[in-house]
Parts: sequence; C-alpha cells; structure tokens
Amino acid sequence: MSKKDAQHVVAGWAYASLCPEVANTAAASVSAPLSEVPRKHGKVTLTPVAHAFLAHWWHVRRNKTIPDADDISLPHMRTLAPYVRYMHWDGDALVHRYWGSALSEGVGVDMTGHDVMAYIPEGLRAANYAMFRALHDQPCGIVLVTRDTTPSGSGLSAEMTFLPVGAHGNGGQRLIGTMQWRETDGMVTPLNVQAGVPQPLTLEKVSFIDVGAGTAPDALVARL
Repeated sequence: MSKKDAQHVVAGWAYASLCPEVANTAAASVSAPLSEVPRKHGKVTLTPVAHAFLAHWWHVRRNKTIPDADDISLPHMRTLAPYVRYMHWDGDALVHRYWGSALSEGVGVDMTGHDVMAYIPEGLRAANYAMFRALHDQPCGIVLVTRDTTPSGSGLSAEMTFLPVGAHGNGGQRLIGTMQWRETDGMVTPLNVQAGVPQPLTLEKVSFIDVGAGTAPDALVARL
C-alpha cells in the first residue's frame, strides 16, 4: 500500500512516520523520564523526537559522562530509530553508520556511508569540523535549526541534534542524534538532496546541550 504526495511516492508506513502525529509519539524502550531531562537548551526547545532521544541517551550512559559504543542498540530505540543518525569519525570524515528510514524518505537519499562534511559548503567546513570535534572534548551536545531557503527549496525548517558517543575499539569517536522537521502540520515535501552535493541551508538557531559537564565555547558557533 502506498500514498502519493505531490512529488513523491513512499510506502505507507514510511509516509506515516513523517507525519507529526506519528513522530511526536516516538519513544525508546529504555529511557530516562522526560520530566527529568531538559527540553529547552538556549534558544531552542527540542521537538518531541529530539527530547525523547536525549532522554534515551541520558539513560543508556548510566553513571558515565557519555555512553560507550557498546551502549548503543537500535532495538532499544524502538520507534525513535527512523529519525536517528549515527556517525563515526574516519580521519577528517564524519561518516554515517546509520541513517533512519524516515530521514531517507524526507531527503530523498539514504545517507548511510556518506560523509557529513561533504554536504557542508566548503567555506563552512572548518568551523563545523571544530564544533563537532568539541562535542567530545567538553563533552556536550548541540542542536541546529536550519531552513531550506534555496531557490528550489521547500522552505522547511529542520532540527538536527548531535550527541557524543565513545569510540569502539580502535575505531573513531562517534556522534549520534536525530533529525526532525519543525513547523509542519502534515506530510513533509522531500528536500530532494542530491548525493554528495553541499547543501547551503540557512542556520536559524544553534545551541549547545549541557549534559552535565558544561558546554563548549560559544565562539565555536560564531562562524557557522
């Protein structure tokens, strides 16, 4: 069964996962109580998806500052998994190990195996690289709110979160987080991202997420 959007045909279950009434009920099977995990961080109030995922991340780290790679389990994320991005550092490349199914439908590309840095305009890569690396140095998280204001864009506002995860064996350190659309009442129009092509999105808001150890210097986001 499928439903047809003006530009896109997707499977019924994936179509539903993009609707706010479905996304806003997503939850993990193991999680800290939402009431105990801050939802507002600086200028940004997290979407229900991001807040629920932060509560999950908060829970699986237990008494550590950040979770280890062995603490991350897709089955434990349950209905949050379609909105999750999981990345690892490979030298200067930040490679997607996992890209949720709802996100594939939302941007038109399965980003698994793709370098995050390749989608950032070249002039902004150094600033983003420093910011992402700082999330382990502090450690802390970050939330970015962007809008697609390109001439052929959808005008949609999207929220992306990044939280640190420890390295696995000799592998690089990892980042994990969610992506979710904001200010939409129904099915989103796919962003139609082109594989490997930088995306000149407009950054509307950015805030660090304090997970108990303070936050990185604000100067790190001044050039984004």
